[in-house]
Amino acid sequence: MINRGTRLNNRYVIHSVVGEGGGGIVYKAFDSNLQNYVVVKQIKESVSSLLESRAEADILKGLKHENLPKVLDFFEDHGKVYTVIDFIEGVSLSEALKQYGWFDQKAVLSWARQLARAVAYLHSQKPPIIHSDIKPGNVMWDAGSGKVCLIDFNISLAFHQGEKSATWLSGGYSPPEQYRTMEQYCSYLQRVMAGTTRNRQGSGFGGSASGMGADGRPTRIFDRRTLAPLEPMFKSSRVDERSDIYSFGATLYHLLTGRRPEINFLEIIPISRYNIGLSEGFCHIIEKCMELDPGRRYQNGLELNQAFERIYELDSEYQAFRRKRFWSRAAAGLMTACGIVLLAGGVLVHRREMAVWYQNCAQEAEQLLDQADYEAAGRLIQKAQDLDPNRVDGDELELLLLWKTGDYETCVSRGTAMLGAKQYRLETQADRERMGNLYYLIGNGYLELEQEDRAADYLETALEYVEDQELIYRDYAIALARCGRTEEAEAILKKARSLDLDSGSIAFVTGEISYAKQDYLSAQQQLLDALEQMQDAKLKERTLLLLNRMYLKCGAEYLDTAVGMLEQELEQDQKKGELRPVLYEALAKDYLLRARANSSAEDQVRALNLYIRLYNSGQKTARIMENIGILYRETGKTEAAAQMAQQLLEQYPRDYRGHKLLAFLELDKQEKRPNNQRNYQNFQICYENARSLYEKLETQEDGEMRLLEQIDQDLQRGGWY
Repeated sequence: MINRGTRLNNRYVIHSVVGEGGGGIVYKAFDSNLQNYVVVKQIKESVSSLLESRAEADILKGLKHENLPKVLDFFEDHGKVYTVIDFIEGVSLSEALKQYGWFDQKAVLSWARQLARAVAYLHSQKPPIIHSDIKPGNVMWDAGSGKVCLIDFNISLAFHQGEKSATWLSGGYSPPEQYRTMEQYCSYLQRVMAGTTRNRQGSGFGGSASGMGADGRPTRIFDRRTLAPLEPMFKSSRVDERSDIYSFGATLYHLLTGRRPEINFLEIIPISRYNIGLSEGFCHIIEKCMELDPGRRYQNGLELNQAFERIYELDSEYQAFRRKRFWSRAAAGLMTACGIVLLAGGVLVHRREMAVWYQNCAQEAEQLLDQADYEAAGRLIQKAQDLDPNRVDGDELELLLLWKTGDYETCVSRGTAMLGAKQYRLETQADRERMGNLYYLIGNGYLELEQEDRAADYLETALEYVEDQELIYRDYAIALARCGRTEEAEAILKKARSLDLDSGSIAFVTGEISYAKQDYLSAQQQLLDALEQMQDAKLKERTLLLLNRMYLKCGAEYLDTAVGMLEQELEQDQKKGELRPVLYEALAKDYLLRARANSSAEDQVRALNLYIRLYNSGQKTARIMENIGILYRETGKTEAAAQMAQQLLEQYPRDYRGHKLLAFLELDKQEKRPNNQRNYQNFQICYENARSLYEKLETQEDGEMRLLEQIDQDLQRGGWY
C-alpha cells in the first residue's frame, strides 16, 4: 500500500485507497498538473511483467467511449507500473445493491445497453481488449443522469493473442475457463466452503465452515463427483471475449435478482425461473450469456450489442405480431423478387415492422393513460422506449404519466436527463409537436414545484416547437407573472386570447397578473370568477392554491378564510370519494401556520393526520415523509420520528432531509442529558451527511440547514466534539 500524501511521477498525490481490483491496487489521487482528482492503479507485478512496451499502453490511452473512463497516463515509478484514468463520479453498482437490494428491468436494461456498447467497443479493438473482471463493483453509476461507466478493465489482456489466462477470480462472476483447471476450481470451492475465500466487501461467497450460505440457507455438501458435468469446460484455460460475456450476464443476473450467481455453476438457478417480471427477450439474452460452454454464448461484444438492439424479436408477443403481419410481409417479399434487392428489402421490412410495433405500443399506452390505467400504460411506454430509445414519442408519454400521477419532481429530473442524454430524430411535424410537449411537461413540472424562472425557460422553448397551442401560452403567461414580468405576461395572454383560450383560463391568468402586481382585491374577484367558469380540474386546483396563497399573504386575519375554503373543497371531494393530494398538502400547511400562530395542538394534530392520510394513499414523497417526521418530533413521538427518518433514507438515499431529521433528533436526545454526559458525535455524523448532500443542490433555501450549521459551529467552538 502507498501512504497518503505520497507523490508519484512528480505529479500524482495519493489521497486514499479505492479498492483492489483483479489487476492491482486502485488509489484516488490528486493530479497537481490538471488540478483535479484521478484514479491511479498500481499494476501487480505478475501482471505488469506481461507489458511489452510503452506503445502497447498507448493503445489504451487512445480509447474513447462515453461508457469507459479515459486512460490519461502510463508510467513507471521505483520499479512499479501505474496507469492513470479519469475519476468517475457516482457509486458502484455493488454499493447501489447494498442500498436498494435489486433493480427492475427498466433500470437494468438501460444500463445493459450502455455496457454492451462499451464491451463491443473494447472487443472491436485490434487486438481485442478483454476486461476479464466485469461485475457490479466495476460499474460506476451516476443516478442523476442514469449513465453507467465500466471501470478497471485489465491492461494485460489487451496485448496477447493466443492463450490468455487471468490470475484472479471474482466468485459468481468469473466463468469456468477463468479457473484454468478442474483441480483449481475444486480447490477454490473447498476454500469457499471453509470460509477462507471472501469477496471484495468481505462477505463469504458461497458458504462457511458451518455449512451455511451467505443468504442463511444450508449449502450442499461438497463432492467433486457431482461436478463431473463441468469437466469439459476446463479443458481450455483460454480467457477471451466470451469470458467477458459470461461476467456481463452474471452481473445483470445479480442486479435483477438481488442474488449473486452461485459459485458452484451446477447450482445456478436460471433467471427465467425467478418471478421478477422480465421480458422473454431479456431472459434469453442473460441465459445465453451465462452458458457454461463458451461456444454457446455470444462470441463477442459486437454480437451481444446486436442482441440488445433486436431484443424484442425474442418476445413471443412480438413473434405473434409478426405472424399477424405474415401476408403483408409476403407481399413485400414478392415486390422484392420483382426488382428490389433482397437484402435491402429485408432491412426495410424489418424497419417497417419495428416502427409499426413501436407505434402500436405508443398508441395503446396513450389510450391507457386516458383511461387512468397507469400501471399498464407504464409497461407499454417502457416497451416502446426499449424498441427505439431515440424517438421522442415514448419519452413524452413517460413524462405525461409522471405528470398525471402528480410526481412532478421525477417528471422534471427525468425530463432534463432525457434532453441532456438523447438526440431525438424530429422527422415530421408530429415529432416537433411531441418535442414541444416534452418541454411543456418539464416546464409545468417546474411550475408545480414553484420554480417559476425555470418553468418560464422551458415553456418558452416549448413554443419554438409548437406555435399555436393556447395552453402553452397560458402557462407561459402564468410563469412570467409569477416571476414578476407582468408586462410580458400580459403580451403572452393577449396571444393566448387570439388562439381562443377559454374564459376560465383567461380569468385565472388575469388573476395571476393582478396578484403579481399586488392588486389583491382585483385578483380575488378574477380568481373567484375563474372558479365559476373553468372546466379544467387541474386549473381549478391552481386557482384554489393561488387564492389560498393570497389569503395567507394578506395577514393572519385571513388564515381562517384560507382554511375554511380548502376544508369546504375537500369535504366535497370526500363525498365524491376523490383525493387531491396538492390540496391536502396546502391545507396541512395552513393548519401548521394556524397552530404556530395560536399555539394550537389540535391544528398540529390535524396537519399530521392529513400528511399520514396522504402517505397511506401512496403519496410517499420525500417532502411528505419529512413533514410527518417533523410533526412526530414536535408532538413528542421521538421513536416514530426516527423510524420515518430511516424510511426516508431508505427510499431517498440521496436526499439530505432524512439525515437532517436525524440530526435534530440527536440534538433533542443530548439536550435531555446532563452536560457531563452529552456526546454530540452522532449529531456531527448526521449533520455532515446532510450537509454533503445539501451542498450538491443547485438551489439551497432551507433555513433549518443554516440553523444546523450554526449549531455545529457552536459545538466546535465549545469543544463538544
